[in-house]
Amino acid sequence: MPVRQALGRIGLGGALVLAGIAAPVVEAGPAYADGAPPPAITDDLGRTLILHGLNTASSAKGPSGLPWIDRDDVAREARDMGTNSVRYLIQWKNVEPEPGRYDDAYLDAVAERVAWYREQGMHVILDMHQDVYGPAACDGAGNGAPAWATVTDGLPCTPQDPWVLTYVQPAVLRAFDNFWNHRGTHPELRQRYAAMWRHVAERFADEPAVLGYDLMNEPFGGTRHFGFFEGPVLTPFYQQVVDAIREVDANGWIFVEPESLNANQGAPSSLGVVADPRPGTPRIVFAPHFYPGGVDLGGSYDGVAKALVRAQFALWKRNMPAAARRLGTPMWLGEVGGMGQGASGAADFTRDWLAMADDLGIGWSYWSNDPGSSGVIDGGGGPTIFTGLLARPYARAIAGPLTAMSYSAGTLTVSWRTVPGVGGPTEIWFPSAPRITSTDPAGTWTSAWDETRHVLSVWADPGTAAHTVTVTP
Repeated sequence: MPVRQALGRIGLGGALVLAGIAAPVVEAGPAYADGAPPPAITDDLGRTLILHGLNTASSAKGPSGLPWIDRDDVAREARDMGTNSVRYLIQWKNVEPEPGRYDDAYLDAVAERVAWYREQGMHVILDMHQDVYGPAACDGAGNGAPAWATVTDGLPCTPQDPWVLTYVQPAVLRAFDNFWNHRGTHPELRQRYAAMWRHVAERFADEPAVLGYDLMNEPFGGTRHFGFFEGPVLTPFYQQVVDAIREVDANGWIFVEPESLNANQGAPSSLGVVADPRPGTPRIVFAPHFYPGGVDLGGSYDGVAKALVRAQFALWKRNMPAAARRLGTPMWLGEVGGMGQGASGAADFTRDWLAMADDLGIGWSYWSNDPGSSGVIDGGGGPTIFTGLLARPYARAIAGPLTAMSYSAGTLTVSWRTVPGVGGPTEIWFPSAPRITSTDPAGTWTSAWDETRHVLSVWADPGTAAHTVTVTP
């Protein structure tokens, strides 16, 4: 979950707006109006992938490092919500319980669950998760790093409420400082982390369901932040891990996150370019999260709070694509959510960030699939309001670069361009049997409907440069 700013209901983003740092509260206008869109995540056929999925799961932060799900839960998610991906949480402490000793039984258990997603044709992004560094940093308050890699130098720590304040406890700050080697005394920790990722990638390099690897959840700089952290510290760290992974896996996509303190609220990122040593086109993805302060930590999406959050929407929509263009990478929204279904404006907030993602042509992973008021299953096992909202028609694989996608009043519109070398049809998930129209000349395009998967396949006219299809119930 996010490193949220405990500044009352307005959050860090609201504070930036009040300080006059943020842009005025205006609609951001057409996506990429100020420049070309970033490149796209693609599949083995060269099709543009739009990833819709859930984070699985808070329960994976516990001692076992495994989520609560079973095979039927995965099948239900794919059937009822149309998800084609999952951000699957794993933990360093479970992968490497002792320095240099890897728990392959744990990775076998992960592989068993990854196979459930493969059965549903879903893409898996393995996320090395951490919150508050690790459980040894502050009396079990965190998750992620093993005890042997938690060097606090004996400083004190008391878990805080709200939990994010625990990040600034002395022991937690020192654990991060030592991991990042700010004090010049523990370079071995980053080396071990890179070697650990190499082991994980080697284990899953030949697993077709694993699309790639999210290197670290919401990296936190300890006592260094923003431009003092992202450029000089986080960027070379990512390069070190990418180089290690590429020794064993040349094809997996690698997801790099900016520091959450700024990006979660829409402030600019100073993350530097991470080079991909693989042959051919780079496969690095910029993967920011979106947790506006006004709706997080029990906030609402109405009144003044909504106006502040709308400013953060505009900031995020401007600054995150700008960073992706600068880095030359695709973009993916790795975490978003944070509101309980009983919070004022929760449905409107969800519709608005979904529309933003469509407008930007990017995929997302919702936090989370855990039972509860902010998940997709309530305490009794039934759907929450988010279940239906996230079951949103979309083009999941597109036979060319996506130029526009929108969904409104039950109608999905998708536009793309023809480029050489892309195989396969455009695939659209739709919850019911659809009616489809196309701008391609009559008789030059075909479609097929898979009733079981709720997937519409469209083979466009190869002689037409641009295509738009409209799908209605």
